[in-house]
Amino acid sequence: MAKKRKQEPEPEEEEEAVSSEEEQQQQEDSDDENISTEEEDEVAEPAIIPAPVIRSSITSDGRYHNKQRLLLLSSRGVTARYRHLLEDLRTLIPHSKKESKLDVGKNYSNGSAGGGYGAAVNEIAEVRGCHTALFLECRKKGQDGYLWLGRTSHANSAYKEDDSGNISKKQLMIAGGPSVKFHITNIHTMDELKLTGNCMKGSRPVLSFDKAFDTLDHLKIVKHLMVDVFGTPRGHPKSKPFVDRVMGFYYADGKIWVRNYQIMEEAATTAKEAHAQKKLTGQTQATSLIEIGPRFVLNPIRIFRGSFGGQTLWQNDEFVNPNAIRALEKKKKGEEYVRRKGAERQRKRRKEAIVVPEDPLAHVF
Repeated sequence: MAKKRKQEPEPEEEEEAVSSEEEQQQQEDSDDENISTEEEDEVAEPAIIPAPVIRSSITSDGRYHNKQRLLLLSSRGVTARYRHLLEDLRTLIPHSKKESKLDVGKNYSNGSAGGGYGAAVNEIAEVRGCHTALFLECRKKGQDGYLWLGRTSHANSAYKEDDSGNISKKQLMIAGGPSVKFHITNIHTMDELKLTGNCMKGSRPVLSFDKAFDTLDHLKIVKHLMVDVFGTPRGHPKSKPFVDRVMGFYYADGKIWVRNYQIMEEAATTAKEAHAQKKLTGQTQATSLIEIGPRFVLNPIRIFRGSFGGQTLWQNDEFVNPNAIRALEKKKKGEEYVRRKGAERQRKRRKEAIVVPEDPLAHVF
């Protein structure tokens, strides 16, 4: 009987275990129903897609890799205006190297194409280790100014041939050319303009080009050369890690108009002005441009394949030589002089032809 009494509570324990399992099953079913309703709600609501993160295609490690240098020089016989322009360009281009005035004959040649000034500039660039050159040539006692931009032949020594003896595409692109010849006019220097704009010396500029530089073929070449000449390399020892100015290149009337502006950011003085500014532009600070100078106009004449010479890739048919313009002006003045002298001779003959007859009654009274 004792054994039977000990065995009696076992069915009760089994019933309690079964009831606990049923409760757990019911709870799991309710959780599944809640999850299914949540999934239906999520399907019903539109999914929010996060905006894509815009990442820069150029990754920089902060080191000084672009070690190109600019040779900045002029020919002998430049006027004060051109000399002050070169001084302004030296202050704006920290990666430039100054050189004394160049005075060579037209027959000068050092075994390179281009002869004259072209051969001399390439030789100086090779000695100074410059990849690009800005050469200001003056003619007719400073009346005409011509600006040369181009890559020098020094770029050949920066790259070597491959193991197979082939030259890389990069070397073919920069090996001694191309070069552009401009006629520079309407020059106004910083001291002459008295503009209120100012920027840090050695700061890197933002180069702004007109839409025409991406559509016209010859302007595409000019754009690449101007980026190499006026664009300061990142991390240059003489440059400052600031971007506080904009250099604008605009194409109008077949000419390139060059301007230099300061980037000015002004904060609003009152909360009302800040609210209005933020409503218009989305920022509380107002950004404006103030001209610094210098300013000048470049009229492209010809694009050469080599460095300061070689095959002509493009030629401006609308360009008129300043000598021809001065000859026409002198011719007009000469024609005016001829007309004036002819009128004097006609007036003299007319006076001689007019003869007053004698009056018979002149002696009566």
